[in-house]
Amino acid sequence: MHASVARDATVTTEQAAPLAKSIAQLLRFRVKLTSAIDGSVAQIGDIVHGELLDTVMLPDGKFIGAGAHVVGQITEVDLKKSSLKSDFSPKHWRNCNGTICIKINKVGEHQFVSDVIPAPKTRIERADKKAVNLGVDGKGEITVQYNSAGYTAANVAISGGCIAAGPAGLIVGPIVGGVAGATDPTFAYGRPVTQEDSHPHMKGFFKGVIGGLPGGFFISGLTNHGINVSLSPGDVIVFQERTPKLD
Repeated sequence: MHASVARDATVTTEQAAPLAKSIAQLLRFRVKLTSAIDGSVAQIGDIVHGELLDTVMLPDGKFIGAGAHVVGQITEVDLKKSSLKSDFSPKHWRNCNGTICIKINKVGEHQFVSDVIPAPKTRIERADKKAVNLGVDGKGEITVQYNSAGYTAANVAISGGCIAAGPAGLIVGPIVGGVAGATDPTFAYGRPVTQEDSHPHMKGFFKGVIGGLPGGFFISGLTNHGINVSLSPGDVIVFQERTPKLD
């Protein structure tokens, strides 16, 4: 008896292509920026320049050597917002910092057809070790990385303590908050303090006083803002092809 063969086992080229793409190893390489990006003024379509740090093998078997010129563009920019507004943001919930999306268009003479974006869940290697930490979220967006809940918890605790203490809390809370804010401005700002923040200890004191008032964490949520994403020449970003979605 002959073995039967399923007639609908044939797979068309159109059906096989996405599957083959998902199985094949995705391109992944590092790029050192040679141009600066100021997140406060960046626009969609702005050109980004960089230098390839890894030798890359293309799908056709050809290689692009390290040192090749990399050209990309900014595809999306989101500016910083207040920490309170971020609590109601469906797109960037709990992230009051700006975000930037970059897509690589060309490496050397090779033009990419697929989307090549910052690799999700990776960190940016900063040329300036004192610069704020940047990383890539799960959607491939570059943003500032820190534990926002950890910065705001102390503010909420002091404000809540003032309410529990009754009339005495109106005096003790602002004093405690002011001293804490002057000593460690990151507490009052609700985020890391950057070089752009002038007189952080003085401002930290006044922000701490406000945060120490009953319900002051609501005022802090309105007045405390995140940080716009800015990158400098020498920063290193890991890029990869966007993971294909199968129907």
